[in-house]
Amino acid sequence: MKKVDVTILGGGPVGSFLATILNDMGVSNVVIDRDLIPYQLPRAIVMDDEILRACYDHGMGEWLQHNTEPLQRGDFVGPNDAVIIGADIPPVGLQGVPPVVAHYQPELDAMLRAEAEARGSTVMWGRTVTHMEDDGKKVMTTLDNGETIESRWFVGCDGASSWTRKFTGLQLEDLCFDQEWLVVDAELYEGAVVDLPVGVRQFCHTDRPFTFVQGVRRYRRWEFQVQDGEDTAALNTEQGLWQLLDGMISPSVARIVRSAVYRFHAVVAPVMQQGNVFLAGDSAHQTPPFAGQGLNSGMRDAVNLAWKFSLVTRGIASEKILDTYSSERVPHVRSTIAHAVDMGRLIDQLGGRVSHGVDVESGYGGSRPSPFIEAGIVVGDDARVGHQFWFHPEVSKAVQRDGASFVLVTAAPVSIPDAFASVPIVNVVAPETLGGAFAIVVRPDRYVAAVAGDMTKLNECAAILATYV
Repeated sequence: MKKVDVTILGGGPVGSFLATILNDMGVSNVVIDRDLIPYQLPRAIVMDDEILRACYDHGMGEWLQHNTEPLQRGDFVGPNDAVIIGADIPPVGLQGVPPVVAHYQPELDAMLRAEAEARGSTVMWGRTVTHMEDDGKKVMTTLDNGETIESRWFVGCDGASSWTRKFTGLQLEDLCFDQEWLVVDAELYEGAVVDLPVGVRQFCHTDRPFTFVQGVRRYRRWEFQVQDGEDTAALNTEQGLWQLLDGMISPSVARIVRSAVYRFHAVVAPVMQQGNVFLAGDSAHQTPPFAGQGLNSGMRDAVNLAWKFSLVTRGIASEKILDTYSSERVPHVRSTIAHAVDMGRLIDQLGGRVSHGVDVESGYGGSRPSPFIEAGIVVGDDARVGHQFWFHPEVSKAVQRDGASFVLVTAAPVSIPDAFASVPIVNVVAPETLGGAFAIVVRPDRYVAAVAGDMTKLNECAAILATYV
C-alpha cells in the first residue's frame, strides 16, 4: 500500500502542475490518470501572467520562454469590423513577464507530466479509481487493479465529468450561460502569407459571431457560434469548416488540426471541499472561453491548495487553514466566470443581435475591475489586499523558501510581529514597491494578505492572520 500526503486524480495540466509544485514544497503525492499519454489535441490556448509567474518561480521559465509567445492585442469589432473596444498588450506586465502568452496545450501537458515525475511524484498512468473512503483522518483510494493508496488528502483534478465530484455528491451551480460553438484549430504551412489579426479578436457579426486567437508559432484558432436550427454535423465537416474559414485561410495555406462542437456554459461548485477531499479545475468550475481563464483558474486552485498543504504537513498550520480554500476560490472563480459570461453576451450585444445591458467596459482593455480574494486569509480594506503583489525578485525567492513562506515587505528592517512567531516569514526591504505603506504582508501565493500603515497596525493584522494558521 502506497502512503503519501496527497492523492491527485487527474494528470492533466491542473493535476500535474499541482503535483509539481507540491514536490517543491515538500509534500509527497501520487498522480493517477486513465490516459497513458497526455491528450494530443489543443484545448486551452493562453496562460496569464499570474500563472506564468508561478511557473517561472517553480523553475519552468526556460521551457515557457521557448514554447510560448506573448499576445500583442485583444479587441472587439462590430458588424463592419471597426474596433469598438480593445487594447495593445505590453510586452511585460506587473509580474515581470508578458501579461498573456499563447501555448500549445499538448506540449504544456507533456512538460508538466515530466516535471511532476522528475521532481518526485509517484505517477500511475493508465489507471482509474474505483473507490475512495475518507474517515476524517485519512483517505483510502482503491484503483482498478486493486491497489490501494493511503493519503492525508485527495484532490480531484479529473475534469468536467469528474468522478470525484459525483462520488462525493458535490454539486455544480448553473450560472445561466449556455451556447453551442464550433471550435477549429488550424496550423499555417511554413511560409504561408495570410492577413489575420494580431492577438485575440471577437468578431461581433450579426449573422454569426466568431472568435479568432493567434496561437503559438503557426497555430491559429477560430470559434464560431452555432445558430439556432443549424446542423452541427454538417458544419463540422471538411466542406463546412472551409466554408466557415473562407476569406481568412484556405487549404492552400493551412491544415485543420482539429474541430469540435462545444457547449460553452458557466458552472461553479459553491463548495469545493468535502472533508479531506477537494475539487480543482474543471471538476469544480467551467467557464466560457472568452476571457481565456479556464485553465488559469484551475491552476490558481492548485497554487492555493499547495501552499496550505505545505504549511500543514510542516506542522506550521492546523488543518483549519484548508477551510479557507472554498471561501477564497469560489468567489474569485465566480467573478472570473461572470466576466467571461458578460464578454459572451457583449459579443451578441455589439453585433446588434440582442441587448443584455452589458457595459462595453467588460471588453478587452476595459475598466472592469479584476477578480480578487474577497474573504479568507486577507485583512483590511486597502485596495491592494486580495490582489497579486507586483513582481519583485526577492519576493519570488522568499515565497518558495523552505517550501512556502509569507513575506513581510517593508521600507526598512522591522521586527517580526510576535503573532507570526511560528510562521515562516521573510523580511524583504523594498521601499520602491510599498506605495507609501509601512509594510505589506504577502502570502506564499503572492496575494497581498494585509497592508499596514505603522507597526501598531502591522501587529493587529498579524494577530488576525495568525488565527488562520
